[in-house]
Amino acid sequence: MRKLFVLVMLGCMLISFIPELNGGTVSAKGKPTYKISPASITYKKRLMNVSTYNKHTKHYYLLRTYLERLEQTGGGTLVLKRGTYSISNALYVPSNVTIQLENGAKILKTMKTGTRVFGPAASLFHFVRPSRSHKRSAYGGYSGEKNIAFIGKGNATINMNFAKNGNVLLAGHNQNLKIEGIRFENINGGHFIEIDATKNSVIRNNIFIGSKPTTGLNKEAINIDTPDKSTQGFNVVWSKQDKMPNRDILIEGNRFEDLDRAVGTHKYSEGKLHDNVVIRGNTIDRMRSDAIRVMNWSNAVIEDNTIKNVNTGKANNRGILASGASNPTFRNNLFISVPRAMQFMVWKNSGPGSQYGIIYNSLTEQNIEDLKTNRIVDFKENFIRINTEYDKFDKSTTQIIPVLTEEVLLLNNG
Repeated sequence: MRKLFVLVMLGCMLISFIPELNGGTVSAKGKPTYKISPASITYKKRLMNVSTYNKHTKHYYLLRTYLERLEQTGGGTLVLKRGTYSISNALYVPSNVTIQLENGAKILKTMKTGTRVFGPAASLFHFVRPSRSHKRSAYGGYSGEKNIAFIGKGNATINMNFAKNGNVLLAGHNQNLKIEGIRFENINGGHFIEIDATKNSVIRNNIFIGSKPTTGLNKEAINIDTPDKSTQGFNVVWSKQDKMPNRDILIEGNRFEDLDRAVGTHKYSEGKLHDNVVIRGNTIDRMRSDAIRVMNWSNAVIEDNTIKNVNTGKANNRGILASGASNPTFRNNLFISVPRAMQFMVWKNSGPGSQYGIIYNSLTEQNIEDLKTNRIVDFKENFIRINTEYDKFDKSTTQIIPVLTEEVLLLNNG
C-alpha cells in the first residue's frame, strides 16, 4: 500500500511538469506558462477560421486565445518573445496572470482591422476576465481581478501609436497589480495607465514618454480616478460605477518625459478620497502642465522626486498642484526650471461632476514642516502657496511657505 502511494505521488509530480500543447509548460502549482512570438498561431488554432482573422487581426486573436485559455486554467504566464505584435482591439486579462515582454518585444497599437464586421478599439488591455468583459455591472468595490502583472525585460515597449483617446492599461476594481520595466510610448488624449477602484498595486521602473497636447493639457500618463457616471471618467460596461477610490498605490522609480502631466486626477467624486498614494523617486521632465495633480487624496506621500522643465519655465504651472489633500506628506523633492514648485488650491469640478461640493486642503503642522524640505532651482517663485478660499488668490487668503532655493543650496554646498 505504501509503495502504491509513493508511485501515485511521483506520478503527480511528473505530470505537473509535463509540457502542454502549443509550447506551454505547467508549473508545480498547476499554472501554465506559454511562450509566443509574432509568428505563432493561436492557442490550439482557435479562431483562425473566423472570417475576421486576417493579417491585421492575427496578433489580436493570438493574444486573445491565450488570455482566454489562462482564464480557464485560473492563471499562468504569457511570455511574448522578441518582435512586434500589432494589436487592433481590446484584450481582457483575468486574475493570476503575468504577461512578460522579453527584451525586444514590442506591442504596437494599430487602427486597422481589415474587416467591416468590427472596427478597432481605442484601448489595449482591460484588467477584467474575458468571460465578464461585456457583462453589465459585473464588478464593484475591489471585487474584480487580482494578482495581474505586466513585466518588461530589457527594451520591452508598448507603443500606442498616437491612437485617439486610447489607454494602454485600464484597471478597475482590482487588487495586487504590478507593472514594471516597460517603456510606454505615444498617447493621444488618453492615458498610459488608468487606475480606478484599485488597491495594493505597484507601478515601478517604467518609462512613460511622448504624447500629443490635449485641449486642457490635463491628460496624465497615470490617471488616478473613480468609476463615476457623473464625472464620465471610467466608461466600461463591467463597472458598477460605485465611485470607489483607489488605496495603497505605489508609483516609484519611473521616468516621465514630454507629456501633459505625469500623475494625477482631473475629476473627483465628492467624499471619495484616494488613500495612501505614494509617488517616490521618479524623474519628471518636460511636462506641459502641472507635473503632478493631487485631487481628493488622503495620506498621500510625494517624496524624493526630481521635477524639471515644467511648461519650459513659463506661465504659473506647478510641479505639484493639490486640491482636497488631507494629511499630505510632500518632502525632499527637487524642482528645476519650474515656475511654481507647489500650490495648494481650493477647487471645484467644472462640467461633468460639477454638482459636487468644493474641496479644501487639510494640512497638519508636520505637513507644513515637511514642505520646507523641498528644493527649487531656476524658479519664478521661491515659496509654496496655500490658498484657503475658493477662487481667491490674494495675500489675505494665501499662506506662504518658504522652500530651499538655489542660493541657499549654493551656500550650503560652499
